[in-house]
Amino acid sequence: MPLDTTRFEPPRQSAWPWRAGLVVNDPQLAEEIGAALTEVRAACVFQIHASAPVRDVYAMIERDRPDLLFVELGAIPTSAMEWMSAFQSADGTPLVAAVHTTADPEHMIEALRAGATEFLSLPMSPGIFGAMDRIAARLHSTKPPESAQGKIIGIVSAKGGCGATTIACHVGLALGQADPSRKILVADLDYQSPAVHRICNLKPLRRAGETFDSVRKLSSSNWAEFFTPLGPSVDVLAGPETGSTTLPEAWRIESLFRHLTRCYPLVLADLGRHLNPGTWSFLQHVDELLVVAAPDVLALYQTRYIIQTLTNRGFDRGRIRLVLNLSENTPRDFWIESIEQMFEMKLFAVIPADRTAFPAITAVLQPAGLPKAGLIFPADTPFGKSVSRLAGRLVKDETAGPSRRAA
Repeated sequence: MPLDTTRFEPPRQSAWPWRAGLVVNDPQLAEEIGAALTEVRAACVFQIHASAPVRDVYAMIERDRPDLLFVELGAIPTSAMEWMSAFQSADGTPLVAAVHTTADPEHMIEALRAGATEFLSLPMSPGIFGAMDRIAARLHSTKPPESAQGKIIGIVSAKGGCGATTIACHVGLALGQADPSRKILVADLDYQSPAVHRICNLKPLRRAGETFDSVRKLSSSNWAEFFTPLGPSVDVLAGPETGSTTLPEAWRIESLFRHLTRCYPLVLADLGRHLNPGTWSFLQHVDELLVVAAPDVLALYQTRYIIQTLTNRGFDRGRIRLVLNLSENTPRDFWIESIEQMFEMKLFAVIPADRTAFPAITAVLQPAGLPKAGLIFPADTPFGKSVSRLAGRLVKDETAGPSRRAA
């Protein structure tokens, strides 16, 4: 399967952090609304004709989950009240701003009776900006804006055997122990060799593939059906079935990640090893990327290739975090400084080789005598202390919010 060579666009900070959709026929309405959204740097997630079949509009809304719809109610195929009741959820979202080419009193009354939040007519400016401010205030009172939602940290291994999955699992546990009120998700998105559920000694009923297939139905009320609890504040989204090569469609990936960031302040996404097709599919949705390397020639070569390839394709080098996982065979004359000079990048963390932590880590890999509580975090070992420091560094700037997500 060829790699996706699409360049990464730099993150765009939204001044108006809500998602909008356009359901209009009139080209001038579409043009002026689009210009207003562009001016406030708002995300327009789809545009469809108001005369389109109701099922097509419903599919777009379910796929992209907009917070606001600009709807030309005069052009829809059914009554305004019937049309709006088909799409709005129990909390009244998406909100509807009715638009019309003229300020026709009859259309205005019909729209407001149907439940429209605003009524706008040509010319859109400057009235549309005041309407968007009022809509933003109403949305903010019911749920946090996209820019204030969770952070996604991708974790990729330079090659197989570098310990990226083990580190991902233990970072999740360390964060859960440090702050039990913080919900953490460890998402196994490794389409080559998913192993999170094995390391954590879990028997998941649902896996990532099923979750992507069901993304249109996901909600806070049914999400518990898809994850497996690892601890009081740590959940696991188990990886796809071994050997699965069918990657989810781009819109399913975006929808699932948007749902996860509404449920969790932090998501740790295990993306597997090296730059495989699955890695490219998920990378554009992460805020930071941990690249886990080992002190051997092949791993260091692959690490260099990963960093160079990402930066050449527009991925912000400042979002890459280099983690070195030492082994018992690491040469005594091995110098951390030489690694930093080689990659022209400071190491984010160094994980020591630690035999004292091995029983806690490897016990879950042995069929006999598995601990009932799943993975146990070795907090008092050198390994555990290093992982705890790594976890602390990942969340210390969390109040600044995600730097990636705009649309």
